[in-house]
Amino acid sequence: MRGNDFWKAIKLSMTIIGTTIGAGFASGRELWEFFGSYGEESHWGIILSMVLFFFICMNVLTISWKYQTHHYLELFAQLMGSHMTKLFDGLVLLYLFMTSIVMFAGSGATFTQWNRSYIEGIMVMVVAVLLVLFFDTKGLLSINLWIMPMLITGLLMICIQFLFFHEPMVSLKSSSSLQLPVWPSAITYTAFNAISLIAVLSTFGKEIGNQTQIWLASGISGLCLMIIGVVYNYSLLEIEHLMTQYEIPLFALVKDYSPLVVFLITCVLWLAIYTTVVGNIYGLVFRLSARFQLSRWLLGLIILLFLVPFSQFGFSSLVQILYPLFGIINLFLLAVILLYPLMK
Repeated sequence: MRGNDFWKAIKLSMTIIGTTIGAGFASGRELWEFFGSYGEESHWGIILSMVLFFFICMNVLTISWKYQTHHYLELFAQLMGSHMTKLFDGLVLLYLFMTSIVMFAGSGATFTQWNRSYIEGIMVMVVAVLLVLFFDTKGLLSINLWIMPMLITGLLMICIQFLFFHEPMVSLKSSSSLQLPVWPSAITYTAFNAISLIAVLSTFGKEIGNQTQIWLASGISGLCLMIIGVVYNYSLLEIEHLMTQYEIPLFALVKDYSPLVVFLITCVLWLAIYTTVVGNIYGLVFRLSARFQLSRWLLGLIILLFLVPFSQFGFSSLVQILYPLFGIINLFLLAVILLYPLMK
């Protein structure tokens, strides 16, 4: 294996992680909602989910590299044929627009925690995303290469320190009294993140050199997400009794920290929002650039300005309304991607 292969794989893996670790994951809310109610069994659900992530990344990156795709529409053509592709093209565009609006609203909500204005948080996000668009796919790879190690290290340090110094609860099994299997929730969680991954990874056809890079990138990202997820989940199970008091579970882990540390942790959440929205906007720009003869940065600016007014509806309201609408679509795409090697 050449050093260049490993370096490219690291860049790709950080982009995969950056697309997956959004505000929901970094805040702990997604992990708790999908896995927390299963108690100790939830760890197996997280492991299953990350194994599925590995196969999604493997299959999507392989198709993207083999057919040198520029955006998700070209990838869909290989997955499901022309008729289904037209239908899912519109649905994925809508999904990317809606989730981007939610992330912009999340940035505005974060700035209000710093006693700044909501609109200021949205405009800072617009400028930050636009700066990355100037550098095309290399910009996306580079920004994740810098941000993700800091974000991963920050989350792990918080969780590990909490587990070391927190007095353990007597039992973690109370949540699992319903005796429901955890695997359906693991599949749902994986599907929940499928569209964003497809939108981003389908743009990297020309960035991939060989199959080794694909295996490494998929393996590194899956392993990192698994470690973070399991350690984070252990921490959340220890504060189960506080979950109703905190909309963002991460803050329950640092409730005794100084205001400066809490501020830094809020910065970590904002970076998680940023990397997710950058991935979504890239997916939109690369898809729409095939339809409109505009430079990608200009098209990105138009998209960003279009999204700003819709983000005024508020973060929590948007999440409650928009996210459930795409559950069935995500599950279908997950099944198609996982079954692709068998169909071929």
